[in-house]
Amino acid sequence: MKKLSPSISGPVITLKNKKLGFEVLQTFDTLVVSLIMGESSGQNLKELIEHKSESSIHILHLPDVIFLEIFSRINFTDLCMCSRVCRRWHFLAKDYTLKKKITIKKPLRNDLFLSLIQHHFTHFLEEFKILKARGQESHMSVSQNVLWKLTNKSINLKKLTLMWCSLTSASLKDLPSSLEHLSIRGSEIFPDVFFGSKPNLHAPNLVCLDIGGVSNFLTSQDLSVFSTLKSLKALYLEGCFRVNNGGIESIIDILPQLEVLDVEGTDISNEGAILILNYCCNIRDLFLGHTVVDDLALSIVDMQSLSHLSSFCVRNTRISSSALHAFLIHHLTSHKLIVRASFDCSGSCKCFNTAEIPISFEIDNAFPFLAEDKREKNVQKNMNGRNENWEPVQGWGCRRYP
Repeated sequence: MKKLSPSISGPVITLKNKKLGFEVLQTFDTLVVSLIMGESSGQNLKELIEHKSESSIHILHLPDVIFLEIFSRINFTDLCMCSRVCRRWHFLAKDYTLKKKITIKKPLRNDLFLSLIQHHFTHFLEEFKILKARGQESHMSVSQNVLWKLTNKSINLKKLTLMWCSLTSASLKDLPSSLEHLSIRGSEIFPDVFFGSKPNLHAPNLVCLDIGGVSNFLTSQDLSVFSTLKSLKALYLEGCFRVNNGGIESIIDILPQLEVLDVEGTDISNEGAILILNYCCNIRDLFLGHTVVDDLALSIVDMQSLSHLSSFCVRNTRISSSALHAFLIHHLTSHKLIVRASFDCSGSCKCFNTAEIPISFEIDNAFPFLAEDKREKNVQKNMNGRNENWEPVQGWGCRRYP
């Protein structure tokens, strides 16, 4: 079969942004051809080309579906610039199918929130975020009525973030049942009201739950209902200082299914840490920092119980470098592991300098566990002693924010 090699003719598009001081010069050749080669969205263009007698296609002949596919792959700023090219592009850039993500970085009044939902929320929306505004001290009130309208307009919502909001009148049943990721970090809730006795009935597909920073309202007794969340893979409890060993014991049934667990800044001790280390057999990212956990917790862990571990944080704990060294020697396989601690033993510990166990040892004690939401660039030392730029991470503390 002859390989399809289309030629797209038409004007070169120049997008200027004088405010940012740069120009974006781009033709549609690269974007359109990438859609043709093997992707389902390019099938319409293939059929169009096969029915054309000419060897090239003018950009004006491309169907709307191709433009929408291209527009869905660019960021919001570029989409706004594209909307200024011509009337057709202006119309297509406002298509509801492109509104899959909405992020709010400033506090909203309830009436403005309702207006936003009314005019911009559709069943195409997959992700909605309200982030904590810089300098914001009071919680933004979100009423039950607002959440009902949000649910009715966005029945396919997958990710919902409501940071630093007052949700005292809300519950999980007010939110879309399609949710897979839910973050109410730093918000005000009444746990027994918000989660109810069977949260799985209202969020059966929930994979990630972030309730970090709801410390004044969440206790260990409130965690037991999480055992009904059989799809849960990531649980963030950072800064919930009223959660102790009893809270970990109450969710022991779901520990084996968790891949990410963050208990930084909680009230757990060795007993809780031992439960985590022994039962979280599929854990990938584990954060024990800012707790009173010491060497004892690492010394009695079952052999090979952490075979999937790739990120391990013990910042600001009572764990010594020698205990961490012994732990890594006995419980690591040959996969790569990033260790974050408040001390540097990468030069003296044998396990940090062997090609058989590629460990990246990062030392950085600059993160308070309730820091502002921001992107940080850290420096990690790898096993050869080189300094490399570590991937920027977003969130509170040192984990990747969900």
